Amino acid sequence: MKQVVCACHDPEPSIALRVQEVEAPGCPEAGVLVDVLCRPINPADLLLMTGRHLYRPRLPEPVGVEGVGVVSAAGPRSRLRVGDRVAIPWGGTWREQMALADDSVLPLPEGMDLEQASMLSVNPFTAAGLLEGVAPGAWVALNAGTSAVSALVLSLCRARGIHAVAVVRDARATARLQGLGAHAVVVDGPDLPARLKAAAGGPLVRGLDAVAGEASGRLFEALAEGGELVVYGLLADDAVRLPAAELVFRDVVVRGYSRLRSLRALSPQRRSEVTAELVALVQRGELASSVEARYPLEAAVEAVAHHLRPGRSGKILLVSSPQPAPS
Repeated sequence: MKQVVCACHDPEPSIALRVQEVEAPGCPEAGVLVDVLCRPINPADLLLMTGRHLYRPRLPEPVGVEGVGVVSAAGPRSRLRVGDRVAIPWGGTWREQMALADDSVLPLPEGMDLEQASMLSVNPFTAAGLLEGVAPGAWVALNAGTSAVSALVLSLCRARGIHAVAVVRDARATARLQGLGAHAVVVDGPDLPARLKAAAGGPLVRGLDAVAGEASGRLFEALAEGGELVVYGLLADDAVRLPAAELVFRDVVVRGYSRLRSLRALSPQRRSEVTAELVALVQRGELASSVEARYPLEAAVEAVAHHLRPGRSGKILLVSSPQPAPS
């Protein structure tokens, strides 16, 4: 079978990636063999290739942090059946087949669109994890308001009755973000903390920081006592900068966020509940992601080059034959 690996760390995909022919895996007794049909390219994949990811694998390392497939074989102690559709939330999905334990996949309803399901495990689960524990009626603030994750966070806030204030660099995004569920939209700047507090109708209990650098400190200052700043991205900087006096004398928690850590910490019941909630929102079109192009698995280098093009407006997918079609 074909498998794509990161052979070295390099910003140039044609150097970092290799397409290999490897032996197909066997089916585990308490798991399944999955024919992987579709995988999106995610920023985390680029971090692995360039060596910026905190995870330092022993190279060559299989690439791909999420995908979707169909069970082609089930072990004698598996709860799943041949033909079941499953989302794969981790583990080198840029290959044609994967052997996985039952608890390492997310079972999907029969009618789920496979392309949308391939993008369920990273951005939607990230959005859900960032809001875990926030009560209905509470207020949150998020920067990088026009990002794909922010759009999903806003949609989830609307569905869960959480009030969100989005921070952007350009006010022209205001109407679109309000349509997604933002209560208010403010443009970033030195006086952001005061304007965030004025825009919110109550104390801001959580700040979602995808930017880092000085942006972290601005969100931190806007949060209420007892609030928390969750840093989950490094869009602008590899460092988080906070005002020292605010950090020392205020009761605001700062923590990082890892999707995999959050996902693994969920109980099986809670994981099933979140999966069902996200699937329902995707099927209603509220969490759907746009797709710009599809490439065969063996064209991974060309697909990553497309992902890196300026002005890209949708996800780039790596698909296996037969290509998944909307159900």
